[in-house]
Amino acid sequence: MTSTATAAKPEITIPYGECTLETCPVELAQMPYAPNLAGNVLYLSIFSICLVANIGVGAWYRTWGYLVAMIFGCVLEVLGYVGRIKMHFNPFPEDPFLL
Repeated sequence: MTSTATAAKPEITIPYGECTLETCPVELAQMPYAPNLAGNVLYLSIFSICLVANIGVGAWYRTWGYLVAMIFGCVLEVLGYVGRIKMHFNPFPEDPFLL
């Protein structure tokens, strides 16, 4: 005979805006895990270096369309990894997720 009972979601008794890793289960966060700090710092540094290198290459060869596209792309990647690094320390606020 099989059981049809399902596991209930954990309930919190404090306002969601005040949740931290110590007060609420991580399953209730914006992402159900804390992002890895070392990996995200690595990618942040790689994309930061690529941003500086693309600025140099685009200005040297005067390829302005390439320069603008690569700057926007690298800046968005850098902002995304900054948000993930913020979420490593507290994954409950919505601001780093939207960043």
